[in-house]
Amino acid sequence: MRSMARILAFALLALPAVARAEDKGTTKTNGQSTTQRDPPRSAMMPASEQRSGPGAMTSGGGTEQMTDARFVALMHHVNQDEIAAGKLAEQKGHSSAIKSYGKHLITDHTKSDQQLTAAAKKAGVSIDESALSTKDREEMKVDQNKMDQLKQMSGAEFDHTFAQVMSNDHDHVAKMVRDHKSELKSHDLQTFAD
Repeated sequence: MRSMARILAFALLALPAVARAEDKGTTKTNGQSTTQRDPPRSAMMPASEQRSGPGAMTSGGGTEQMTDARFVALMHHVNQDEIAAGKLAEQKGHSSAIKSYGKHLITDHTKSDQQLTAAAKKAGVSIDESALSTKDREEMKVDQNKMDQLKQMSGAEFDHTFAQVMSNDHDHVAKMVRDHKSELKSHDLQTFAD
C-alpha cells in the first residue's frame, strides 16, 4: 500500500504540470492570442464512470461483504490493470513525467502482485475470478471502456486524461482497501492491505 501511496502522490504532483501542458495550438481572434482547449474525452463521460479508472472496484457503498477470496481477486485485477496502464503510459505518454509514471506503475504493481500472491498462498486463498461480485464485474467493464478511450488519445490530451484517471483510480482503490480491511479474516491479507 505504501507504493500505491507513492504512486498517488506522484500522480497528484504530475497533474498540475500535465494540466498546464498545451493541449492544442493557438489562434488569433481580434488580434488576441487564445489557446484552444478541447475538453478531454473524460469530461464527456458520465459522472459514474469518471469516479473509476483502471482497476477501481466497489468501495463499500453497497452491502457486499469483502471476503478474503474476493479481496485477492480484486487486488490481482487492480494490479494487472495498473501494469497495463503503465505500459500504455510508456507507449503513448507525451511528457517524460507520464512516461516515468508508467514505469513506476509497472514496477510497483508487479511487486504488489507478487506480495499479494505470497500473502494469498499463506492464507490458503487462490486467485479466482468467480469470487468477484456482479458489481465488481460491471465496474471492470467500465474500467475497460476507459482504457479503450485512453488508447484513442494522444499528446497532451492523453497525458492530462491519464493523470486524472489514475488519480481518481488510486483514491478509489485506497478507499476500498481502507473500508474493507477489517472484514478480512487472514492476518496475512490484512498485513498486505496495510
